Amino acid sequence: MPDLESRYVGCMLGMAIGDALGGPTEFMSFESIRKTWPPGGVTDFCSFRGLPAGSYTDDTEMALAVARGILGASSLDVTAILDAIAGEFVRWYENVDWARSPGTTCTGSVAKLVEGEHWTASGRNDSMGCGTAMRAPPVGLAFAPDRDLLREVAARQSLITHGHDVATAGSVAVALMVAEAVQGAHPDDLLAIVRDSVAEISDVFLEALDRVPPAVELGNTAQAHSLLGPGWTADEAVAGALHALTMHPTSYRDAVLEAANSGGDTDTKACIVGAVLGASLGVGGIPDVWRQHVEDGELLVETGRELLLYVRRHFGI
Repeated sequence: MPDLESRYVGCMLGMAIGDALGGPTEFMSFESIRKTWPPGGVTDFCSFRGLPAGSYTDDTEMALAVARGILGASSLDVTAILDAIAGEFVRWYENVDWARSPGTTCTGSVAKLVEGEHWTASGRNDSMGCGTAMRAPPVGLAFAPDRDLLREVAARQSLITHGHDVATAGSVAVALMVAEAVQGAHPDDLLAIVRDSVAEISDVFLEALDRVPPAVELGNTAQAHSLLGPGWTADEAVAGALHALTMHPTSYRDAVLEAANSGGDTDTKACIVGAVLGASLGVGGIPDVWRQHVEDGELLVETGRELLLYVRRHFGI
């Protein structure tokens, strides 16, 4: 069994590696991915949009901003944490790399922060986008010992950019999946856990989760991924990730490649899968060649370690 440090570091590395594998296939259909990389899609890092192979996208950029905000907050006070996260989002926006395809809802909402709007109002929109789910893994790591605090931080960090309850449910779901995985839950159990966690937040999200079992029965097929949806909304992204996790609960490689080749918002789905299985399997479950060549590998390792120290300092474990 991996120790806690291996799980925390594995989550951060796994998140970025999944993101980097899904970056080249983002915006493509299930069929076009297989025409471009026959027969089954990408199997390794590829360059994309002028970025070198192993580069991550805005998903990991924003997740690192969330991590920096949590680590830089003055206390466990939720307002202090959200103030710090909002500040990190502003710093991210001021140096945004458009080649990494940041979402328009995220950039538009953070632009309001730059203009002086408070984070409690910047995300007043009706977006169901997955931009909140993709950046939630550090919330799951930091607050795994306190599920009430986890839910509150996950929900409110979502509202900085996205106003719809589906987006809120996505952030809570991913943070909870990571927390459960880092504490030893088996990936097979995550669908039921997530379903219970979002039942009072969004009926639409529940409908997406209920499509996961029939999609699993269809396997890795165009029909399965059509049933789940492309993943641009938070409910579809989490459902797509849970499909890959259920299909390959003990194989990091197979699960992230399943998500990376599923079509649509592939980087987000693979990012979520990578974070969860990295937390579940630890560093040793991730292929060494990917760990060696992912962008900012040392930073990701150090961030995982710092989040574990944060937990030990505040929660005494």
